[in-house]
Amino acid sequence: MTKINIKDVAEGRSDLFRVAPDQLHIKEDWNSRNDNDPENAAHIEGLATSIAELGVKQPLTIYQDAGIFYVSDGHCRLKAVRLAIERGAEIKTVPVQLEDRYSNEADRIFSQIVRNSGKPLAPFEMGRMFKRLVAFGWTIEEISKKSGINRGWVSELLELQASAAEVQEMVVTGKVSATLAIERLKTDGDRAGAVLTQAVATAEAAGKTRATKKHIIPYAGKPKTGRERLRELLASEIEWNATDGATYTCKMTVDQYAEFRSLIGF
Repeated sequence: MTKINIKDVAEGRSDLFRVAPDQLHIKEDWNSRNDNDPENAAHIEGLATSIAELGVKQPLTIYQDAGIFYVSDGHCRLKAVRLAIERGAEIKTVPVQLEDRYSNEADRIFSQIVRNSGKPLAPFEMGRMFKRLVAFGWTIEEISKKSGINRGWVSELLELQASAAEVQEMVVTGKVSATLAIERLKTDGDRAGAVLTQAVATAEAAGKTRATKKHIIPYAGKPKTGRERLRELLASEIEWNATDGATYTCKMTVDQYAEFRSLIGF
């Protein structure tokens, strides 16, 4: 693909540029925002109304990859611009700035975590960013130091990313908080999903949309310890292969790798 210079599509000359919204893109699976979160939908709705009236005041940060301009900071603003245009707003260009030329994928992830200029990332969304960094080879200690976020919170959010789909779904939809889900994962282990599902049902029966601690009915069984869970992970869930009779290699999914690192304290 032919490389396009920013000046070929920009209007105006300064440290900032103005670019037509249809020249800007969001890389697939890159933005950590949960589109199903009612709070995010309301945030974009409010931005769209403001932008239709006043335009985009905070420049979007972009970078170029294979001739395409992607947004690295300002995903909500771009979605709001598109929504405003769909509703009839005549928005020809939006202000943008180029990110540092030496930025890499890890830098862009940290940018979403620490430089977010709009609605702060929810805990589950932040956990997605940590999970990507782990996939890039970053340790929990390194993520904590670089982001300025407590090591324990980084580890807990990674545990949430490695939890059962039903637990994650309840957090994403706002039926339970990330903090409550993490607490039950520590207490109930594999039973956390069942305990939280019961709590949600109890809350809904009382006319509430979100379960809290008071809706929890503790699981009477004995939860698994970290050592028990590690043994289970290594013995039955991770794929092992013998190479030469004396050496073994293992194959893990990203979720298994994140949970493994969390269990051993990395």
